[in-house]
Amino acid sequence: MRRQKDEDGWASEVLPKKRQQAKARKEKRDTELSAELSADVPAYGHHEDMERADAAAGRVIGWTALAFAIASWFLWPVLMGAASALLGWFAYRQGSKTLGIWSIVIGLVALAAYLALLPLYYYTLS
Repeated sequence: MRRQKDEDGWASEVLPKKRQQAKARKEKRDTELSAELSADVPAYGHHEDMERADAAAGRVIGWTALAFAIASWFLWPVLMGAASALLGWFAYRQGSKTLGIWSIVIGLVALAAYLALLPLYYYTLS
C-alpha cells in the first residue's frame, strides 16, 4: 500500500507533526518580533522600584530648587526666583512636597520683594 502524499510532498502521517513544528517556529518568530517592536513597558512587579526612583528624583529636584530659591535672594531674583518656583512645583508633583513648597514660597517671596523694592529704589534716586 502506497502512502498518500499531499501537495507539499509529505506523507499524511508526518504532515501534522511538521505543521505543528512550523507553526511553533512561526509563533516564536512573531513573539520575538513583537517584543522587539513594542515599547518597553515596565512589569507590574517593579512598581515599587519605580516609586522609589521617582521619590529620589523628586528629592534631587527639591534640593536643587531650594538652592535656587536661596540663591535668588542674592543673585538674579527674577530668573532664580522663577526657576526655583518652577523646580519646586516639579518636586512637589514628584512627591517631595515639603521641599517643593519651601522652594516655591522662598523663590516667589524673593521675586515679589525684588519687584516691589525696585521701583522704590529708582524713586529715591530721582
